[in-house]
Amino acid sequence: MASPTAPAASGAARVAPDMVIAWNAIAQRTAITNAKQFQTQSMVYISYVQAAVYDAVVAIGGRYKPYTKSLSARAGASMDAAVAQAAHDVLVRYFASQQAELDADLAKSFGALSEGAAKSDGIALGKDAAEALFARRAGDGIEADTGFAVPKAAPGVWQPPAGQGPQTPWVAKMHPFTLEKSDQFRPAPFPALTSPEWAQLYNEVKSLGGSNSTTRTAEQTDIAKFWSTNAIAQYNTAFKSIAQSRGLDAVDTARLYAMGNVVGVDALIACFDAKYFYLNWRPQYAIPQGEADGNPDTAGDSAWTPLLATPNHPEYPAAHGCLTGAEARVFTAFLGTDRINVDLTSTVPGLQATTRHYNTADELMTEVTNARVWGGLHYRKSATEGLEIARKVATFSLTRYFGPATP
Repeated sequence: MASPTAPAASGAARVAPDMVIAWNAIAQRTAITNAKQFQTQSMVYISYVQAAVYDAVVAIGGRYKPYTKSLSARAGASMDAAVAQAAHDVLVRYFASQQAELDADLAKSFGALSEGAAKSDGIALGKDAAEALFARRAGDGIEADTGFAVPKAAPGVWQPPAGQGPQTPWVAKMHPFTLEKSDQFRPAPFPALTSPEWAQLYNEVKSLGGSNSTTRTAEQTDIAKFWSTNAIAQYNTAFKSIAQSRGLDAVDTARLYAMGNVVGVDALIACFDAKYFYLNWRPQYAIPQGEADGNPDTAGDSAWTPLLATPNHPEYPAAHGCLTGAEARVFTAFLGTDRINVDLTSTVPGLQATTRHYNTADELMTEVTNARVWGGLHYRKSATEGLEIARKVATFSLTRYFGPATP
């Protein structure tokens, strides 16, 4: 696993993380707010940005291995200029319609920097970092037409919610950032519909996940709704909070953003591979059709609806399990302890608590597993399998990327 933060080299100047944080916020605004991308889709683009920013930063500050390749930085090059230019160029490449706004962001960033060789050398490095990212990710399958067709309706087979098409099936075929291939950690099939395990999974979410559940507590309802916020913004906000509360410099902040987004999105790519391979049905359709699954222990309820709106991608495994499992391991690897002491926030209206604290990585993973059942979106098996995929992805990725530079 990637080791905790490395000490700055003797005599190396610590640069404040403000520019790294600012351009992460710009990346979120560009992909999530302006482009209104789906969550997994937006994390792909934000990962492009954070990988390029990370490479630009470590070219100057050292301490860690680059993501793409070692870049040459002139002595004294401005790290802030490199960060702004790298992030800007990546965003303009993929969001050309927003170039005017991004150009204005860049001008604002540059306006705070003194003119001279340091600034111009930083700009050149930022351009190089973006180009290295483009070369590394050429032909990776982003937004590619995979020819996916919605399967014929049948017991156990996923159908998208009425009026919606399948969400981002191309993610399942996209070349990952750190894994060898998207199906590298594909899980075993979901339990058979005639099995006792299926009946147990079915009846749990039927009882606890319905919109009119009488067994789910008020606190459980609040937690389920808390986790219906945009998870990509949620975790990037947590990275910012860690950077600011723990006094990280620009190098470690860039590393945290890169680790969190790149490892997180690879877990989602692995997750979507399994989703679109197995095409498992959601509780929204399974429970009203309980009489059709051939299992005597799954009584149907034609009036059952989930607490939360069902996303338009297949059920197994749970994307929140994959993402949160990855981020829990990123927190542990980055901080060097399972006692992560991390706060997450939610922007969902009407919550009793908009910020929740997690003492350990296990607390975080346990809560998200429960939340997806309580929300009526997933069976418990799908959430725990997502965590297992994440464990494998994070172990593979963090032993190969973002570690200390070799002396």
